[in-house]
Amino acid sequence: MHKSISRSFILSFCLLLTPWASADSNQALMTLLKALQANGTISQDVYESIVAVASEKPVTAATVDVKEIVAKEVEMVTRAQPKITMKDKFEVVSADKDFRLRVGGRVQVDAATYMEDLRKHNDGTELRRARLFVQGALWRAWQYKFQYDFAGNGKIADAYIKYTGLKPWQVTVGHFKEPFSLQEKTSSKYITFTERSLPNLFSPGRNIGVMAGRSGKHWSMNAGLFSNSADGKVGTADEAAYSITGRFTYAPILDKQRHLHLGASASYRNSHSDEATRFRSRPESHVTSTHVVDTKSFNADSSVRAVGEVAYTYKRFSLQSEFYYADIDRVGTDPDVNFSGYYVEGSWFLTDDMRPYSGSKGTYGKIKPNAIVGQGGMGAWQLAVRFSSVDLNDHDITGGDAQNFSLGLNWYANNNIRISANYINILDVTGGAGDSDSTEAFQMRAQVEF
Repeated sequence: MHKSISRSFILSFCLLLTPWASADSNQALMTLLKALQANGTISQDVYESIVAVASEKPVTAATVDVKEIVAKEVEMVTRAQPKITMKDKFEVVSADKDFRLRVGGRVQVDAATYMEDLRKHNDGTELRRARLFVQGALWRAWQYKFQYDFAGNGKIADAYIKYTGLKPWQVTVGHFKEPFSLQEKTSSKYITFTERSLPNLFSPGRNIGVMAGRSGKHWSMNAGLFSNSADGKVGTADEAAYSITGRFTYAPILDKQRHLHLGASASYRNSHSDEATRFRSRPESHVTSTHVVDTKSFNADSSVRAVGEVAYTYKRFSLQSEFYYADIDRVGTDPDVNFSGYYVEGSWFLTDDMRPYSGSKGTYGKIKPNAIVGQGGMGAWQLAVRFSSVDLNDHDITGGDAQNFSLGLNWYANNNIRISANYINILDVTGGAGDSDSTEAFQMRAQVEF
């Protein structure tokens, strides 16, 4: 490599100086070039080409153009160098693309104030997420990711490896999100509101498991076997708790201006009689520790959860909705219970921007403003509205039946910085600890990802 670098430097130097060189300097140069050619630093073709230029003789077809030689030499030197990307993300890719390394993260800082009704919701601030991750590929077919969240008490978010050598299939093993629900699978960095809707409490989130999947431009399918506990705890029964979860998505319309998303997710969860089941949710604001709905813990032998997904995007406009259903099989004489929930949300960009969608993942992605702040633009501005509902009342379980209304304003200054403001109104709660409560909240978030 040292020899190639020296060779390219010499050629470039000669190319620049030759037109202005005197006869004496040309003679000295010829002597130097002859020595370099003799010890193998430069080839005979290179030597003859530079001699022709330095002697002000026309370069014949037998000799190689100096500029072309320099370009080839530079290419040879840089061919083995890794490619480093720093725009929007920090990533290093080996020259043969067999190895990748990306380092990044996100920081989300929230502040909220509450107009309390019957229950206490403390105003305050919160470091919602502070995550660092490293991900990449080893020998191209092996992908990996490790992500740690320093917010709160700290916890591992993702820790998995993925094998892509069984094309078109890929297999993932480790700790990661189960394939369930559009809003859950869309990263918290890219959801429209600061928090997901009330019925997201049915989503299982991240667990330890193994998953297989495949996808095309317009569709995706994934299914896996998971443990019910991310911390390795299992029940006292002979058979450990487990779940089987799958998701299928299809985008019949997918072009630069329109996206139509259809999807369905289902999860069978065998928890056994000695495992406690619980559903609860804050009022779409995480600063408060008060839950607007909460079933408390109850025993359940197994459950089936399902969600239907639909979303449509046309240029600046986006509409998204999901319906959730959970059927809980309880132990002994305790009656089985059914819970449900749904949300509908719409958004509109005031600027000439739109939500990006991936048909092969079945999720929404990063919004990249067409005109960013700092380069003559004003960023992307987005208005949003959402209605969500969840019903956790059935038989002897009174977790609460609640409805929320939310307004949102998002400012995407550039590809990495986002400022959000949300107004949340608990319209009504029937049953449970939050019965008849009607709290309002105003929340803001500053987010940076890198």
